[in-house]
Amino acid sequence: MKERSYGFIILSLLVPALLSSCSPSSTPSAEPVPSKQVQSGEKTALAGQGQYLSMTYTEYVNGKNTDKGMVMRVMTYDLSSKKMTKLADVPYTSQYPLSVVSLPDHKIYYSADVDDKGDQLFSYDLNSKKTEQLSDNLFAINRIVPTTPEGPLVLAAVKKGERTLKTIFYNKSTHTMQFLHDENQDMNTWSVSYNSSKSATYISQFSENGRDKQRDIATKKQSTMLPPDYKVTEINNATKQERSVITLKNEQILSLSSSNDQLLLVTARFINHSNPEYSLVDIVTGKRTKLELPISSRSFIYMSPDGKGIYYLGSASQKNQEEGRGVYYYDFTSKIQTPIFIQEEGFINSFMLLNK
Repeated sequence: MKERSYGFIILSLLVPALLSSCSPSSTPSAEPVPSKQVQSGEKTALAGQGQYLSMTYTEYVNGKNTDKGMVMRVMTYDLSSKKMTKLADVPYTSQYPLSVVSLPDHKIYYSADVDDKGDQLFSYDLNSKKTEQLSDNLFAINRIVPTTPEGPLVLAAVKKGERTLKTIFYNKSTHTMQFLHDENQDMNTWSVSYNSSKSATYISQFSENGRDKQRDIATKKQSTMLPPDYKVTEINNATKQERSVITLKNEQILSLSSSNDQLLLVTARFINHSNPEYSLVDIVTGKRTKLELPISSRSFIYMSPDGKGIYYLGSASQKNQEEGRGVYYYDFTSKIQTPIFIQEEGFINSFMLLNK
């Protein structure tokens, strides 16, 4: 496994962790993965109606043996059948473990290092078992969000030679990238969420200059650092027309998801020194309503399709965020937290709620 230190990118999900084995709390067994190759797992789930979770789970290739590096176990969880399926093992060579399964596309999209010069976007076809490099002009990728079979992938990524996280629309048919506000070297795109009912993408952004200013103030005062302002913007996927939804003053958006007419936000009042807070935002009016949830999660929270609960990555304990860390479903009515997948010796890097 390669060691890298690209400190200017705030990767809150970065983790040096490891794992092995499957039940509701462990992964299906996997054979060693040759370097630079993707190894197929179980039979591919068919695309269709309904929703599923796409999950990235990192562990050492040989259990706890570090000699052959780490691998990303790419899995799906069907919300209807409640079945967990391991689709493939992807070599972990990127700065940050990142993958997503698009069942409509029959592909896994992921980031991987190319010649020690930065990470690029790749795809692995679940039918043909072929891997394809899709970009050559990136340096780091923070988010990969599928939209529709005909629609683009939406990325939050850094271009080669630059520092800021840009919003990028990748056209799967023409293999071209559209960088929004490419000339802007100040705004960072932190979270990305696609809303199928709106045919729109929602992004959260902050100013790098604003962040540096808050850091300087905290250093001079020897105080806890406040976040810069964060704003949420709606982007029409067809026209790329933008509309401001809400701006949070000195409040960090740790995670953003969207469904139907609302956004689900995870926020923090201080940088690295405060408990997460949860709220819903009306997409049309921008009205914000606080949620009191008996969970501990700083990222990856999604409203269930029926609106009766949430799926989240975190802990069932509010006191210890690492206790029983995994993916859970929390039911608003029963107040019951149901574990879907609990990490053991490895690490769940991310998951995403998607349409088939």
